[in-house]
Amino acid sequence: MTPLIRLGVGVFLIQTMMGVPTEVSAGGVCILHPQPFKLRSDTVRWSMTVKAGAQCIQGLRWSTLMIDKIVIVEVPKSGRLVLGGPSFRYIADVIEKGSDHFRLSISGSSLGADGTSVIEVEVKLE
Repeated sequence: MTPLIRLGVGVFLIQTMMGVPTEVSAGGVCILHPQPFKLRSDTVRWSMTVKAGAQCIQGLRWSTLMIDKIVIVEVPKSGRLVLGGPSFRYIADVIEKGSDHFRLSISGSSLGADGTSVIEVEVKLE
């Protein structure tokens, strides 16, 4: 085993023994083929499925969009939502099952025209 791998394994074991929470699962893009928003006062609805304790990262940028601002309009009830750059990360509760939802507002420009969109995301928790 290389020294770097040994170090990583050692840190993991120490964190586990001390009860430090570690990432359970990290997903790539969780919404396959999301309906694009147009920044034209439109509302789109997306859905995703997330396992308990896992997380999903979803980018919000398309080639013709310039995003100026992303705002959480409605926070999820059981999971956590983190904005980072032109994307969001939804982190599911470790023990919660059922469903969750949240809403984002995005403002910016598309093809030179300023506008806003709302994204409503339904989350199925497994």
